[in-house]
Amino acid sequence: MVEDSFQGFSKKTLPFLKNLAKNNDKAWFEAHKQDYIDHVRTPLRLLVDALAPDMLKIDPGFDTDPKGVAVSRIHKDVRFSKDKSPYRVRQWIAFRHRTEDWQTRPTFYMGIGPDGCRYGMGYYQATPAVIKAVRARINARQGAFMAAMKAMTKAGFLIQGDEYARPKIPDGLPPDVLDWYRRKTVYFIQDIETDDAFYSKSLVKKLKKGFMAAAPLYRFLAELPPL
Repeated sequence: MVEDSFQGFSKKTLPFLKNLAKNNDKAWFEAHKQDYIDHVRTPLRLLVDALAPDMLKIDPGFDTDPKGVAVSRIHKDVRFSKDKSPYRVRQWIAFRHRTEDWQTRPTFYMGIGPDGCRYGMGYYQATPAVIKAVRARINARQGAFMAAMKAMTKAGFLIQGDEYARPKIPDGLPPDVLDWYRRKTVYFIQDIETDDAFYSKSLVKKLKKGFMAAAPLYRFLAELPPL
């Protein structure tokens, strides 16, 4: 797939990832490497380019280089993994801050894999100190936080994140605030139907709409000036 701009994913994108999951070895991948380039890597890079102008309006500090960290690599780092399969069967784009401590801010992402497509916004391995600071910010500015959370719910995002076995939760918290005490880290996710829109440039419009709905919460958490 060689296009000047994002025109949607190919009908061969998801089948390639499903086949990679079944044949996760070097010999198979090398025989199908061009399929990976044409139907996975190229459209992901073009999608980053299409979204970049709007994402930089949310945060001018985002890294939007499609040949850098904004697009996932196909090769896995298996040094610390129990699963020694060499390739990632789930690929993604991500808009994260360029600073070295980017994990202190939320990240916008979209991922595709054998099970389909989903996108959202949230923390990637946030430290306990970061989450503690977020809770303090929420308590200090509950009105702004609740408005941002309402926009997330209206846009269809669901809150996720590993939960504590025995969370310490103060009394009298609203449900939206309580979730941030129950979880070790927090992210928001929404499935994307792999329908006609997935295979067309209208996917860009859908992602922009969702990311813009998540922008107020991102900016609240990252303490950036309003749009």
